[in-house]
Amino acid sequence: MENKTIVKLTRNCYWHIESSNLLLNGQEAKLTASQKKLLGLMVKNINKPVLNVNIFFEVWENLNKEYNEKSVRNLISSIRKAVPIISIINLYGGSYILRQVSSEPNYEFKDYSFEILDQSKNAIVITNPNIDDNPIIYINGSFTNLFGYLAEDVVGKNCRFMHKNDNDQLSLEELRLSLRNEIPITVNLRNYAKNNQLICTEVTVSPILDKNSGKLKYFLGIYTDVIMLQTLVKQIKERI
Repeated sequence: MENKTIVKLTRNCYWHIESSNLLLNGQEAKLTASQKKLLGLMVKNINKPVLNVNIFFEVWENLNKEYNEKSVRNLISSIRKAVPIISIINLYGGSYILRQVSSEPNYEFKDYSFEILDQSKNAIVITNPNIDDNPIIYINGSFTNLFGYLAEDVVGKNCRFMHKNDNDQLSLEELRLSLRNEIPITVNLRNYAKNNQLICTEVTVSPILDKNSGKLKYFLGIYTDVIMLQTLVKQIKERI
């Protein structure tokens, strides 16, 4: 299709700009007005990050509605469920990207991978070592629950900021060495929450490699509250 009013998103999936309709296998997909507004904005910025606040005011601009990040997440989730072949990811924490792809990988997992991370009971952080100082690009809700930090507090920062001035930790050097060598590691670290509360955590960091080139793409960090776990074990033993 050479028509400039039609944008190919993936095989057999097209967005019609003039009518704001999504064509899937030659048929018009059933979408709500909000879903169409969202897709229209994402297509305009295809393969580029769009801030969730911009999405919010594009979709709900005439409703005099107070900004709510959860509303955007729910709308994104509804699109993923309605049209799972479309690739929308929130790799930048506070942003979403509509990917234009030429082939279909395993969408059953891919399109819901970030929903899986968001719903994980473990605190999860993703960093990008290909950007200077390996900054955080994603945290899930459990990370916020454990440490109190929101995405806007941490995205763009290196994880070391959570150590505050408590840098005399032997595990930190082990962690740095594993990052340099791109190997997984599990260490115990003293981190500090947004309210400066000390939280002793077991941290597992794993390198995420590009499956085609084998090059390092991201680091995945999983945090477990050691004190909370020790307290739970103690309570169980006392009841036995």
